[in-house]
Amino acid sequence: MAEENNLLLKKIASIIILILFIPISVMAGSHFSLGFGSINQFQLSVASSETNVASIIDVHNWATGGELRSRIYGVNLDCYFLLQQGEIIDVTENGLPVFADNISQRIFGMLGIGFSTDVAAATTLSLSAGSLLGIDVSQSFDVRFWAGDRDNVCTKGNWSEFLSNIPLAYRLRLDFNLSRFSLGIHYQVPSLGFSYAQSSWSALEPEWNQGRLGASFITRIF
Repeated sequence: MAEENNLLLKKIASIIILILFIPISVMAGSHFSLGFGSINQFQLSVASSETNVASIIDVHNWATGGELRSRIYGVNLDCYFLLQQGEIIDVTENGLPVFADNISQRIFGMLGIGFSTDVAAATTLSLSAGSLLGIDVSQSFDVRFWAGDRDNVCTKGNWSEFLSNIPLAYRLRLDFNLSRFSLGIHYQVPSLGFSYAQSSWSALEPEWNQGRLGASFITRIF
């Protein structure tokens, strides 16, 4: 019985070692990469006629956050998040700020999957498709989670409707690579509402007037 138990333990240990070895071998190989860094994004449409030099240099029109990138066998998995304070529209008698739509803090970004290709020496062009995601936080710390569009809010009991109405978004990125470092610019744009509930071909077109321009600096770990 003791010998059988020892044999069983050896088999279990071998399986555990094998399971642990698989991700390590993948990460050590050339087919996997992982990087992270900072990102800045202009929160007004660059295609709008109202966008001018003054709005570009205004720090209130920019959002800062972090970005995580990975590549597995040629497929890119990217996500980033941005932090931005809500718009203050008034001040109470006690000197407390009053925020538009009662949103004091916004955390938002995009999760996407895509592909990339080398277009020149140390230069990479990437295209990804996914969904915009966000969390709106009120002054009383009430949290509202949305996906695709800020009107598509997740609430108790509406999971099916919420998921079926998440529209698609795109991001085009150009990176200049030096060793483990990448300096990139991107252009993010939503579709014309393509989702599970609205799956017409015309809805796949980008909504160019809602485009967002940004830049990032990434350090590759693997």
